[in-house]
Amino acid sequence: MNLKKVPKEDFIPEQHGPVFNFFYTLKTHFFTITSVNFLFLVFNIPMMLVAFAFVLLFLPYINSVFVPTDFVQFMADSGVVGNQAINDVGADAAFQIYYLIVVFCVMFLLGTTLIVIGPFQAGFTQIYRNLYRQEGVFIFSDFKEGMKNNWKQSLIASIVSIVVTALCLLATGFYLNLGTSWGTAIGTFFIILFFVFIIIQNMVYTMIVSREISLPKIYKNAVLFFLLKFGPCLGLILMLIVTLIVIPAMLLITSTYFAYALVVFYYIVLIFGVDQFAIAYFTGELIKEYIAPQVDEEEEPVDDFEELTDDPEEEDDGD
Repeated sequence: MNLKKVPKEDFIPEQHGPVFNFFYTLKTHFFTITSVNFLFLVFNIPMMLVAFAFVLLFLPYINSVFVPTDFVQFMADSGVVGNQAINDVGADAAFQIYYLIVVFCVMFLLGTTLIVIGPFQAGFTQIYRNLYRQEGVFIFSDFKEGMKNNWKQSLIASIVSIVVTALCLLATGFYLNLGTSWGTAIGTFFIILFFVFIIIQNMVYTMIVSREISLPKIYKNAVLFFLLKFGPCLGLILMLIVTLIVIPAMLLITSTYFAYALVVFYYIVLIFGVDQFAIAYFTGELIKEYIAPQVDEEEEPVDDFEELTDDPEEEDDGD
């Protein structure tokens, strides 16, 4: 039984569609989402170090230009930092750009939930799920409930995510470095797979906290969701690239201290929560449409992907 008091602002008139409801919830619970954004970074500090290791290991492996010394030479040859025998000022500027690229990649791996602590992510997703359902949100109790009830599946999911991410990056670097046309084609395939997996993995966390389904079937349903909503999912991928990499990079082009402070604020307070809530909301709509709800805890939970349809023939034969 849900004993929580649902805030009055969570009651949204039925005539409005999901797009209106999303932005309405984003507006009315903006402080909640920004708070979760901050907690997300704090709780995932250990995984931030893992993400740094991933970037420093795989970025030069995928393209040798990202070896630090080669990057300095590349920037000098391109005329970006000046080429006076790569003086100290030019080298420092090139290294600064290099490590900004590393930071953007780390924030991308973290913000897309590819490298996170699974049980913590289940707790955060529980909050996003309750926001979507307009059930009223209590950050710490919802976080604790989501983590406690789903720690096992979410932990396995986070391990799967780290392994798949490593394999995709490893395969991308291997095939692209072959220097052949078919190697480039296969490497491109793994790049596409990497981005597809981002959306699938985010859907997985939402389904973990929404339905009692085995983890393999959750991944199967996430793949089916992606195929069914291919266009919107591509839009979500574009949203993540723009919000996590392009916008911060554009802000830093000014090279002012205010821009640096703005980017730090942007990451710490805003964008992870908004992006993850958007994907959780989108997934919640799919779950509502295609996966039957669990009416009673004592009944056998629904564990397969199915579309809900009203069948007029399924009626009682009469009295």
